[in-house]
Amino acid sequence: MNNRIRLSSVQIFVMALAIGLAVASNYFVFPLIEVMARYFGLDVDSSGMLITLTQLAYALGLMFLVPLGDLLDNKKLIVSLYGIVSISALLIALAPNIYLFVAGLLLVGAFCTVAQILMPLAASLTDPEQRGRVIGTLMSGLLLGILLSRTFSGLVAHWCGWRMVYVLGAVMLMLMTLTLQWKLPHVQLERSRSSGYWQTLASVWSLLWRTPLLRQRGVLGALDFCLFSVLWTPLTLLLSNAPYHFSLSTIGLFGLFGALGIFGSNVGGWAADKGRSYAMTVVCALLFLFSWALLYAGGHYLWALISGVILLDFAIQALHICNQSLIYRSDPALKGRIASGYMSMYFIGGVLGSLASAMAYAHVGWNGVAMLGGGIAFLILLCALLFKCEQMS
Repeated sequence: MNNRIRLSSVQIFVMALAIGLAVASNYFVFPLIEVMARYFGLDVDSSGMLITLTQLAYALGLMFLVPLGDLLDNKKLIVSLYGIVSISALLIALAPNIYLFVAGLLLVGAFCTVAQILMPLAASLTDPEQRGRVIGTLMSGLLLGILLSRTFSGLVAHWCGWRMVYVLGAVMLMLMTLTLQWKLPHVQLERSRSSGYWQTLASVWSLLWRTPLLRQRGVLGALDFCLFSVLWTPLTLLLSNAPYHFSLSTIGLFGLFGALGIFGSNVGGWAADKGRSYAMTVVCALLFLFSWALLYAGGHYLWALISGVILLDFAIQALHICNQSLIYRSDPALKGRIASGYMSMYFIGGVLGSLASAMAYAHVGWNGVAMLGGGIAFLILLCALLFKCEQMS
C-alpha cells in the first residue's frame, strides 16, 4: 500500500456518511413490513420473512462481493456498487408487483455490502494507534444509518407512503455515488498471491480456519449481531399491537433510542486502542444479560423497553468495534478477505437471529423473544471466557 496516503477528516466523514446511507437502504423495510405485507397481499404474521431475506442477501454479498476489494481498484469498485444500490432502491420504489419488489430488496441487500469495502479501506489508510477511533467513527455512521433509517422510513411513510421512502433513498444514494467519485482517494493496494476470484473466495475460509483470533472474533461477532436482529425484527410488531398500539411515525422514532448506541462505538474504539478489548468483551456480555432482563419487562413497561434498547445497542456496538479493531491489524493485502470472513459470520448470525426471533414471536410472543435474547447473551459470556482460556493455554 502507498503509505504516504492518509485520510483527511473530510474523507473520513464522507466515508462514515456513505457507510451509514448504504446500510440504511437495507433497513428502510424494518418499520414498513406490516404495511408492505398488506399492500402486496402477504400474510402479515409471516412478514418478518422479508427482513430475513434482506439479511440473507447481505450475507451473500459479504461472501461474494467484498473479497473483490483485494482484486479490483477499490475506488472504481465502491462507486460502481454504490450506483447499483441506488438503481435497486428505485426499483423497489416503482415495483408494480411482489416479484420485482422482492428482487429490489435482494439487490439492495447484496450490493449495500459496499459499506464493508469502505470500512477496511479506511482501516488500511489509518495509523495503528488511531485505528480504533477511526473505525469507531465509521461504525457510528453505520449504526446511525441502521437506526435512523427506521425514523426516516417511519416518518416519510406516515406522511407520503412507503414508496416515497425508496424514492428519496434512491436520490440520496445517487448523490452519494457522485460524492464518492469526487472524494475517495485512489490507492494502489498490495496484491496477495491469490491470482483469481475463486481462489480469493476459497482463501477467505482457509484464513478463518488458520487464524484463531479471526475465528474467535467471528463467532463473537455472529452472536453480537444475532442479538441485534433478535431485538429489532419483532419490535415493530410489539409496538404496533397491544399494549402499545403505536403509529408508524412513533415506531420510527424508536430508532432514535437505538442511535444512542453510537457512544458504544466510541467506547469500543477507545478500549481497543488501549489494549483492553478482552475486558470490554466481558463487560459487553454482562450488559447484554442485564439489557434482556429490561427488555423482558418491556413487554408491558415502556420505560423498561426504552432502557433495554439503549443499553443493548450500546453493548452491541462496543463489542463490534473491539472485534474489528483487532482483526484489521493484520496484512492490508488481505483486508477484503478478513472483512468478508468476519462480516459473513456476523451477518449469518443476523439472519439466524432474525429467523429465530420471528419464530419465537409467532409462537410465544415477546416473552419468548426476550428469553431467546437472554440465552444468546449467556452464550456470548461463555464464549468470551472460553476464548480467553484458549489464548492462555
